[in-house]
Amino acid sequence: MSAPAPGTLVLLRHGESVYNAENRFTGLLDVDLSDRGVHEAELAGAQLAAACEQDPSLAPHRVLTSPLVRASATAAIVAAALPGPPPLVPEWRLVERHYGAFTDDLRESVRAEYGETAYWEYRRSFDHRPPPVEEGSEAAARVADTFGRLPDAARSGMRRDTESLADVVHRLEPLWNAVQESLDSGENLLVVGHGNSLRAFVMLVDRLTAPEVQVLNVPTGIPLVHRFTRQTPDGGAHPGGKSRPGASLVPVHRGGRYLDADRAEAALADLEQRGGT
Repeated sequence: MSAPAPGTLVLLRHGESVYNAENRFTGLLDVDLSDRGVHEAELAGAQLAAACEQDPSLAPHRVLTSPLVRASATAAIVAAALPGPPPLVPEWRLVERHYGAFTDDLRESVRAEYGETAYWEYRRSFDHRPPPVEEGSEAAARVADTFGRLPDAARSGMRRDTESLADVVHRLEPLWNAVQESLDSGENLLVVGHGNSLRAFVMLVDRLTAPEVQVLNVPTGIPLVHRFTRQTPDGGAHPGGKSRPGASLVPVHRGGRYLDADRAEAALADLEQRGGT
């Protein structure tokens, strides 16, 4: 008996937050969407709903979301526009990268203090961690408040001081394994996260190298669609889409396809000009 076709994965970065608008390092701070961010979430919901009408295989059965409010609020707005609507499932592994001592600082202030070379290493390198958050600081207290509202697994499974993108990839690996199983069974999923948690997740989905993920940007509020095929360990596709032991899912289009390609192109160009996600 043939297995069902693999499900569709839609990735969505939350709408613009108030800290995005101020060009601050947000990290684990729990901040609200800006007015523009709410509009971006509403637009994403309307676009995804319209796409689902044309292609029901896009309709998510579940929405996996970071529990941080800028992501969970985006997820709720989008889900309300979709058929069902699909249930929201908080996933702590999707929280944003912990930016350590940079948390709550303006990016330009960090750039001026640490210098151009170090600034870009901290921001875009794969395995370079920012300095640890300073104990007793207001940022440390706010980060501790976030950790206090996350499940026990998060408090034991995440670094409490600072993270590199490699650390974020490591904590997302179990979630990607679970998502692959759901997709392999034919379930469609919407995943709502943050700029760096989604960069890390896309690295796993598309099997990116460290240099590739360093230049990857993710715009706010634009759904990114991934479709999959099954592949054998020797690299061959399964005839008829049949699932066999050892099969893995590979994207039909590496990098996926944005629902609104024109808006994504403009947003990515703007991100590139401002230094990236």
